[in-house]
Amino acid sequence: MGQNVIVAGAGISGLMAAITAAKNGANVTVISEGAGVLSIGSGAIDFLGYVNKKEVTGSPYDSLSYLPDNHPYNIIGKDNIKESFDEIISIANDYGYYINTTKAGENYHCISILGTVKPTYICSESMDASILYNARKVLVLGIEFLKDSQPSILIKTLLENKKFSHLECDVKVIPSPFGKTHRVLTSFDLARYVDMPEGQNWLVNTLESISAGYDALIIPSICGVDAYGSIYNKIKEKGIKVVETIALPPGVGGMRLRGALYSKASQYGVKFILNCKISRAIVENQECCALVGLHSDIGGDQETIYKADKFIIATGGVIGGGILANFDKVEEAIFKIPIDAPKSIEDWSSKNFFEDHKFPSFGVTVSKDMYVLDSRGMPLYKNVLFAGNTLGNYDFPAEKSGYGVAIASGYTAGKSIMKI
Repeated sequence: MGQNVIVAGAGISGLMAAITAAKNGANVTVISEGAGVLSIGSGAIDFLGYVNKKEVTGSPYDSLSYLPDNHPYNIIGKDNIKESFDEIISIANDYGYYINTTKAGENYHCISILGTVKPTYICSESMDASILYNARKVLVLGIEFLKDSQPSILIKTLLENKKFSHLECDVKVIPSPFGKTHRVLTSFDLARYVDMPEGQNWLVNTLESISAGYDALIIPSICGVDAYGSIYNKIKEKGIKVVETIALPPGVGGMRLRGALYSKASQYGVKFILNCKISRAIVENQECCALVGLHSDIGGDQETIYKADKFIIATGGVIGGGILANFDKVEEAIFKIPIDAPKSIEDWSSKNFFEDHKFPSFGVTVSKDMYVLDSRGMPLYKNVLFAGNTLGNYDFPAEKSGYGVAIASGYTAGKSIMKI
């Protein structure tokens, strides 16, 4: 009989923890207040894009030594990081969210709708902009009434980047298949349309009709959500090379990756309880007996007690609500674990928006097995592990390491929970 494990949080770290624990024999229930940041993300998985404000070149593994010893990556260790990335690639490819793995251990580059270039470690084939390195003539596709479509701005910004300054870019704006709509059209709307047969025909026929004479097409992120794999294959079969840009929220790539993780979790029998905010924990003798939830769909003020043998907390950081940052104190939201932070709130962030800020690094300190540690370095709880952006001591926006830490820590927590 498997142990009962509750995972609090359904972001990428919570889902990785749930899948890993279930794969190793646990009966897992995920309790979630919302959909997690996956639903607004790009679907590209950053490992480590920048260290000391310089872009990482070569393998990001080689740059881990430049990070502090208490950084989550250095606590988790290279072996677990690699295992976790291998696992997410396998999950994504099983779902048809084709992950590009051809580059030898280095970062890829993705392009935003505004032409900015971001380094990332794992991305789908359709978002890998490295195919443009050897391209010459490129067509940037715009779609009428689509807010995620800014071809002129994209080209101007992209050509300022030395990696892509050699490109000759043309623009083609095509009519929206919906015409002018009563609300703003998003890439997600079009991607959902492309999931349907008539949408697939519209996209493939359109791309085929405009691709002659071009080495590649830069297009909005519209190659479907649930049917992405088959749609992208149809495009490739036509000999058309496309680079999808990163969309505004809701993130099409993030929804694809979320679909892959939910599909795999369902295969392993993971149960989900939604619209439930975990408000507190019941603890006796350093062991968590239960989490107490409030359900927003039934009023939000009636407590429900959820008991289990073991618990993984992956509720996010300051932005996600897993870390509470008040004027007088900073603490973890469920167990009320105090977090070290500057006494003055003015010192939590820099006056210059583009400088480093302290508040993204607020979080708990953990052991290599993801136990939360007290000020003496001792585990606070015997059957509770932490993962994701609830962890402290790293600046994920500046480093471009958010999803990487989430996956590696979620995977490690899912493995470690079965050893308790």
